[in-house]
Parts: sequence; structure tokens; C-alpha cells
Amino acid sequence: MNKSLSKQLGELFAHFQDLIDTATHTVIKRVNENDKKRNKLISFFSTIGDSYFKKYSKIKKDSEST
Repeated sequence: MNKSLSKQLGELFAHFQDLIDTATHTVIKRVNENDKKRNKLISFFSTIGDSYFKKYSKIKKDSEST
């Protein structure tokens, strides 16, 4: 049975959001790895972003298991 257009669009948007989240997290991790000692402000915000994505991933996994 085919999915309705609204379900297909919803799933497409979810995949797009996941792609954006993954790309953003990758950039944050690379900045954090490359700039730990050089710029404390960039490192600070990179650490915040990394913590956010780790917690966000845990919340997503927990919500999928229920």
C-alpha cells in the first residue's frame, strides 16, 4: 500500500532535519578538535554544541524505544 503524500512529505522533512543535525554536529566536533587550545570562545561554544547533540541523540533514542 502506498503512503499518502502528507506522510511522505513528513518523512522527507524528518530526514532533511536529521541531515542538517548530523552535518552541524560534524562541524562542531571538527572545530572543537582543531581549535581546543587556540580560541577559548570558539572551543566553549563548540563544547556547548557537542553536549547539546549528545543529549539530543539520547532523548531521540529514548523516545523511539517507548
